[in-house]
Amino acid sequence: MSESSHSALFCRICLAIVLFWGASEGRAQTLHLVADEWCPYNCEPNSEKPGFMVEIMTRAFAGQGVDIHYSTLPWLRALRETRNGKYHATIGASKAEAPDFIFPRLEQGEMRNGFWVNTDSPWQFQGLHSLSLVQLGILAGYGYGPALTQYIDSDSSKEMISVIRGDKPLDTGLAMLLRQRIDALVEDETVMRQKIAQADIEGKVKLAGYVPTTDRFSKVYIAFSPADKNSKKYANILSQAMLEMRANGELEKILARYHLSDWR
Repeated sequence: MSESSHSALFCRICLAIVLFWGASEGRAQTLHLVADEWCPYNCEPNSEKPGFMVEIMTRAFAGQGVDIHYSTLPWLRALRETRNGKYHATIGASKAEAPDFIFPRLEQGEMRNGFWVNTDSPWQFQGLHSLSLVQLGILAGYGYGPALTQYIDSDSSKEMISVIRGDKPLDTGLAMLLRQRIDALVEDETVMRQKIAQADIEGKVKLAGYVPTTDRFSKVYIAFSPADKNSKKYANILSQAMLEMRANGELEKILARYHLSDWR
């Protein structure tokens, strides 16, 4: 092969390498997020309103050439498979629920769990001792704060606790409450009020007090997989985006779509 042929071949190889890497860099990366449906934090996937935390994540990575794919799984499975690296992050996790995950510096939401009862129930939460009077429904794998967790884990409460599992545990728990299979159900106030409106059961259930809690349980995050080497980078990007969105009003606009205001 002549010198000119060698040069031509070398140029073609270089061009092929450049084109390959250019195509690779131009390809949008996708981050896969999972959680059980917990609207308005995360709602129906691929809908007009997928949840404010999904919208926060999408906006945070829009300038990074990264697409966000969100799907639903039962909560315990979502945590397990994200922990193993099958998914990049879970939505709505507290530091108590997933202490080994990689968390942004700033939370993406704040929950306030309450006790929900039928409207004709005279029961009110008046401290942990009052829980001995009700059959209490809780959702499997959720964090409820140190005080309630201590009660749930105690031997004396075992027969008074109903642990609700499945793809849509809130729907199941609410049905159990309305049918009086349980006396009280623990759920975040924002989530429950939206569910009540969606299910058209206004006036059938009421709030009977709040669960005592701490920031470790009440602040909720998009939490990244401990098995992914890039998780710290993703968490830092999200933290910075939270600061920017709060400062420029974008966070307020996202929350307003769900009739919410900034928890801070």
